[in-house]
Amino acid sequence: MRRLTLLFAILLSLGLVVSSLAGCIESAETANVLVDDLGRPVRFEEPAQTIVSLGPSITEILFALDLGDRVVGVTDYCDYPEEAQSITKVGAPFPGFSTETILDLEPDLVLSLAGSVVQQLENAEANVVVLHPTNIYGIYRDIELVGHLTGKEKEAVALLDSMKKRVEDIVAKTSTATAKPSVFYEVDGSWNENKPWTAGYGTFQDSLINLAGGASIAAGRSGWYEMSVEEILDADPDILILEDYQFGVTPESVAGRSAWARLPAVTRGSIYPIEDPNLTSRPGPRIVEGLEMLARMIHPELFGE
Repeated sequence: MRRLTLLFAILLSLGLVVSSLAGCIESAETANVLVDDLGRPVRFEEPAQTIVSLGPSITEILFALDLGDRVVGVTDYCDYPEEAQSITKVGAPFPGFSTETILDLEPDLVLSLAGSVVQQLENAEANVVVLHPTNIYGIYRDIELVGHLTGKEKEAVALLDSMKKRVEDIVAKTSTATAKPSVFYEVDGSWNENKPWTAGYGTFQDSLINLAGGASIAAGRSGWYEMSVEEILDADPDILILEDYQFGVTPESVAGRSAWARLPAVTRGSIYPIEDPNLTSRPGPRIVEGLEMLARMIHPELFGE
């Protein structure tokens, strides 16, 4: 139940943002106003020197831009890079952030995911910028925005050039495939193997599967949801990918599920565990590594495997 509760907390902080988000950003940027991912104008007069990060992906962006020495607070879940683990912890979406700890750190910039903490901090007159990308291109934009806010524009350009080149190379390779294998992506089936959580349309996982040359069988619905084993059997996916390997779900345990035994993907052994799910779920610089990992699972023949 702890994992399920945590999953809902993540969905609330990562996935449930206003539906008009894209329109707000487009409207503001047309007027040449620098805005965050909620379409709100961003205020800054000089590069931020003391920063609190309220998201593991945000922390990874900051360190990738060589801003680790300016980060004074991070979430309980910020575990990469290793240096982030020694920075003052300010809580997590569940059970909640400590606004008192955040304010005591006197940051001149708080970078946050969506959630009630944004309004709480703004009520206390903190400078909060929301980073909530919905796809890989949104990650690019957020890295550029952080570069502007911190005076690290050159570093942001260099990081983006590197990321874009890697993504382009992967997509160029997977686009040569003669077919798109169908994929079932299991987010968590450890508590109910016959109704596992999966990633539907609009999630990072679905976007990455498409870029990697696959087609998710869960794309008919949006967001994260429970998919019945009957639906999975009817869809007959070519490949099974296990993000819940972190919870002890293995290719062997999936093959041992009685209702799954007749899936051709199971009998072929086309079951792939994700050893580090942060690569496919955190909207930060390492998302490119997640994309390449999925591409190798979906199209091993294109990577000499």
